[in-house]
Order: sequence, then structure tokens, then C-alpha cells
Amino acid sequence: MDLVREYSVSAVGRFRYSASSKHYMDEQVSKMKFKFKFIEELISKKRIKKSMKDFDTLWKSDINDIWSITDKNQFLIAMKSWLFRKCDEGENIGKLSHAERIFYLNDELESEVNNGGFSQFFYNSSGDHANETTGSLIAIGADQTAGIFRKALTAFECVLPEDRDERIELLDRISTDRVEKILSECDNEFFKYPDDLAELNHKFILINMEEFT
Repeated sequence: MDLVREYSVSAVGRFRYSASSKHYMDEQVSKMKFKFKFIEELISKKRIKKSMKDFDTLWKSDINDIWSITDKNQFLIAMKSWLFRKCDEGENIGKLSHAERIFYLNDELESEVNNGGFSQFFYNSSGDHANETTGSLIAIGADQTAGIFRKALTAFECVLPEDRDERIELLDRISTDRVEKILSECDNEFFKYPDDLAELNHKFILINMEEFT
């Protein structure tokens, strides 16, 4: 049998409070919490869906539409996508103009290092143009990042082949604990972003606007 306690409440009168009513209230609170959590997850999913839709729109932007994008990061995403498609997903980078190639290489470096460090950059197809990347960074004024990249590149103490298969075979032979330590140091230095790569790339594109077609 429920234990009943009575409390006096001014301007309201008396009410009865029981263990069963408390249990009922706890259940209702629990249900409300679940509903709020469900709503939060639903809102989150809608935001993710919208973000994916927005990204897809940027990724499919035409060069004529890109110039009207005012948000710097969105502009860079759209431009990278345009160049990615223009050079057949990196298979024919020779299709790019000199300025387009500089931005493309810089973006490849940033994407690969952020995803898996310098080691991933050198092992993936991005490493095909490793010997050009110091110059592409200097071209936009990213001198400190160029220094970090040069440190990573020279850690191997040899010229890396442009052919990916040859490069992978070489890297497997010469990747020692010393090399891995240097690459790890370079990763950490890169992640500090001593240069504002987004700002520098954006300015470079606008200055060389006529070369981006």
C-alpha cells in the first residue's frame, strides 16, 4: 500500500503525494528526456543532410558560378572540385594552367597531410608531384609551410620517383625509424598552420583569376 504524505501549500490548498505518483512523474520525465534526445538527433541528421547537400552543390559548381561564391572556404572547395574534374581526377594534371596547378598541388598536400600525415602524402598519388610542391607553396607565400615540407622531403635523403609504384617500392626500403620520426615532427609542425593556407590560396587565385578557366 502506498505511503501517503500530505503537504500544505499556500494559495493552493493541500495535495497528496505518494510513492506511486513520484514513480509516475519519473517515468514522464524519462519519456520527455527520450523525446528531447530524439528531436536533437533528428535536427542533427537534418543538419548533416543539409550540409551534405550543400557540399554536393559546391562540388558540382561550374567555373562561372564559383566566382560568385563569397565564403572563402566554400569558394576553395568549389574551385578544387572544378580543377579535379578538369584534370580527370588528377590523371591529367597537364590540363591545368600554371596557376591552377599551383593551387591544386597545395590543396592536395593539405588534404593528404590532414588525413594521414606526410607519410600518406608521399605514398599516395599526391606524391607524384612532391618535387614541385615546395615551389607551389612558395608561389603563394607559404614560406614556413614550404620549410616544413622541405624538411619532410629531404628526410629520405634521395629524389623520390614520380612513378607511384617505383616510389612505393623505394619508400618501403628506406622508411626507417629516423625517417618516421622526422615525418611525425613535420606532421605536428604542419598542424600548427604557421601559414594561413586558405587565405594565401584564396588571394593567389583572385590575383591570377584569368588563369582559372
